[in-house]
Amino acid sequence: MEKQQDFFALALKQADEEIADIDSRQDSLQAELERMTATKNKLITTRRALLIQVGDLPEDQSPLPQTSATSKSFKGMSFAAAARKYLFDVGRPQTHAQVVEALLKGNIKIASRHPGNSIRSSMQKHPDWFRWVKRPSGRGQWELVEWPTEDSHVTVPPVEASTPTLTLVQ
Repeated sequence: MEKQQDFFALALKQADEEIADIDSRQDSLQAELERMTATKNKLITTRRALLIQVGDLPEDQSPLPQTSATSKSFKGMSFAAAARKYLFDVGRPQTHAQVVEALLKGNIKIASRHPGNSIRSSMQKHPDWFRWVKRPSGRGQWELVEWPTEDSHVTVPPVEASTPTLTLVQ
């Protein structure tokens, strides 16, 4: 009887180890899938920008999948995440008014009396996602950071690379 219990304990331990191994592999595959999806999205936007530069695609067209702002398209999302999704779906820079209008039509819930200010503040907190670009000939527009741009038109001042100096204090 004791041998049978040892056998079951061994089988249980082996099953637990296999489950842990599968969970670990699943987590690593999920992380790899997310990395590949992000890389694919960057390549799609870069390809679009290159087609525009070459002249094969007018600026007002977008090969990215279009999703209209349906009544539930941004439901449950943060302001910044919804704005990022909207800009990705549109595939070109948008004015702040256009972003606010799309988010409000997309069923984003804003308790603020000034939803535009709340959305702007949320987007400004994500400089790794968005940049505000004001071109000389037009109004300012929001762009995704991964979109290529002409550096001369970016309103964000360049960061100077300075060598830190250390001194010995006695």
